[in-house]
Amino acid sequence: MTNNGEKNLISGPWSWTKDDIKLLKRLYPRGNTKMIAEKLCRPLTAVRQKAYDMGMKTDIYNYWTEDELKLLSKLYADTITDELAERFGRSAGSVKTKARQLGLKKSQSFLKAIKSRPRRRRKKTT
Repeated sequence: MTNNGEKNLISGPWSWTKDDIKLLKRLYPRGNTKMIAEKLCRPLTAVRQKAYDMGMKTDIYNYWTEDELKLLSKLYADTITDELAERFGRSAGSVKTKARQLGLKKSQSFLKAIKSRPRRRRKKTT
């Protein structure tokens, strides 16, 4: 241990410098983790993990309102998730997570209709 109570870590090009941490502390609360990762030339996961380890949180969080939850409950069963995500201004993953938390599921008729649609083919990469 050093005199300031921090652990001695292995140094290398991946180590967090004082300037890196200063930038992280200044920008992370604003919520643009991707931009921070690019500025620091680090993977997004490394930035998130360091912020988590330091107990940092973003000031930006888009909480679900009661009206949004009611509308989600009404529409989820028979609406494509990507369309709901666009409507709510959220990611499809956020919509799926909230639906799962609320115990919502797609209706059988919706799932049957989706299965009968022709699938889009993905472009092959060579």
